[in-house]
Amino acid sequence: MATRRSRRSITTLAILLLVSITLIALDGQGSSSVTAGIRGVGSTILSPVVSVVNVVTRPVGNLFAGAINYGSVNAENARLRATIGRLEQAATSKSYNRQQLAQLLALQHLSYLSSLPTVTAQTTLIDVSNFAATIEINKGTHEGIAVGMPVVGAGGLVGKVESTTGTSSTVRLVTDGRTRIGAALEGSGTLGIIRGQAGDRPLSVDYVAPNTDVSVGSTFFTNGLQGAQFPPGIPIGRITSATTPLNSTQMAISLKPSADLGRLSFVDVVLWEPAL
Repeated sequence: MATRRSRRSITTLAILLLVSITLIALDGQGSSSVTAGIRGVGSTILSPVVSVVNVVTRPVGNLFAGAINYGSVNAENARLRATIGRLEQAATSKSYNRQQLAQLLALQHLSYLSSLPTVTAQTTLIDVSNFAATIEINKGTHEGIAVGMPVVGAGGLVGKVESTTGTSSTVRLVTDGRTRIGAALEGSGTLGIIRGQAGDRPLSVDYVAPNTDVSVGSTFFTNGLQGAQFPPGIPIGRITSATTPLNSTQMAISLKPSADLGRLSFVDVVLWEPAL
């Protein structure tokens, strides 16, 4: 039975080949209704065979095409990712540069400094903890900076120079727990001592008599009295709360620093020293 089926398959294949050769020969001699009919029959017979071959070979072709293109697609994706990364970095840098420029411009012509000379410096280190608050700046004695000089920002007093080298200085911020500043309240001139409390705690004011007329939103300035460590008129902080606790000998006043201590990329050192 197997031999008979094999012979039948061979015979069928031979007939198909013969028909194909005949069609080719007739096609070379010109078309006629007879050859057209034979060609149609041959097409009908061979069409399933061709379809099967296409079905079998098409996935293989697609597989090779995909394999060839896979590397180029990956390379293009990598180039696109790199381009997107560069664009994002450029946008971030541009935003940062705008912020830096805005801070520098804000330091120009500070009205509360009058004609006092200043040195603009860049912050290189910020050290804030629950006990202390300081920054390092990139200017020092080579630029005429000395210990005790005031340091200001766009909004007001930042602190004072605590130590120096030829090319750098340490600035103690107004929020540092060791800070004490003689101050006067706008309008009334009420005097007090502003004290830093470090961490995220507000500034406080000591020695303001109970029930003194003070208003939330009012600002304390450096008082500039004889022997004061700062020149007069520099904003220190704005009152956020003011009460007189029961049986207290002074008011409890809290201030928010006038200077934006969260943005200290650049500061001005005021070349001013207290009179001895």
